[in-house]
Amino acid sequence: MKRLCAIILLTSLFFTPSGILFGGDTVSAQTVYDSIGWLPDKEDHLVYDYYGLLDSGQIDSLEHRLLAFNDSTSNQIVVMITPGFGGDEISNFAFNVGDKWGIGRKSLSNGLIIVVKPKDDTDGEVEIATGKGLEGALPDLFCKRIIEDEMIPHFQQEDYYGGIVAALDIILPVCAGEYNFDKYKEDHKGHPLRALLIMFGIFALFIWVVYKLDKKTGGTGFSGGSGGSYTGGTTHMSSWGGGGWSGGSSSSGGFGGFGGGSFGGGGARGRW
Repeated sequence: MKRLCAIILLTSLFFTPSGILFGGDTVSAQTVYDSIGWLPDKEDHLVYDYYGLLDSGQIDSLEHRLLAFNDSTSNQIVVMITPGFGGDEISNFAFNVGDKWGIGRKSLSNGLIIVVKPKDDTDGEVEIATGKGLEGALPDLFCKRIIEDEMIPHFQQEDYYGGIVAALDIILPVCAGEYNFDKYKEDHKGHPLRALLIMFGIFALFIWVVYKLDKKTGGTGFSGGSGGSYTGGTTHMSSWGGGGWSGGSSSSGGFGGFGGGSFGGGGARGRW
């Protein structure tokens, strides 16, 4: 009986509800994600949330959208949220997942993966990695613009789902051949917030010049109207909107698996 109690006591020193102890160190989920060489197992779906960040409705919405897009265009896009990169840089991690999983069709290499690490004790990071067949439609500079202009502003407000959707609102039409970088730059040339700041700067300069001239001439001073205050609407204008894309058919019953696409290192990263 004493021997049995001793065995139970020793076992309790090595196993805890939160993990396994080796020499007093708990092997937590975070340690697994940060362990050298960790790569997630490939499964037959397109959205992977290892962080537990999205709710089930958001995951289902993204999965349905990406599955329908795969069915209608053959482009395969993966969204992955993870707390770690297997001890590697996010760019290498995204490339390895995309290439080893074979995201995209083998003959077209038309795969893409978005990897997001939310901001916690360390900076948030995001990577868009493109398959070889999509590097022309989504060059590195375009991916960088999508990250900085569409995703990070949402992420800074802890709206991760909104940031992912905003990126897909651009990426999906581009992959389908319905949109391109030149059109994106043209659409964003007259960004309303940027135009507002320019107008404000011109108005402030005008007030300063009038004030100086009035002071020199000994006038009674410049009297401006009330002017009113600016109430900002949306500061992002996109012809693709944020209402959610629907298309193709998802009646096939689910994702049929990745097609053997390859990645060449194209894409971009961002940090906040």
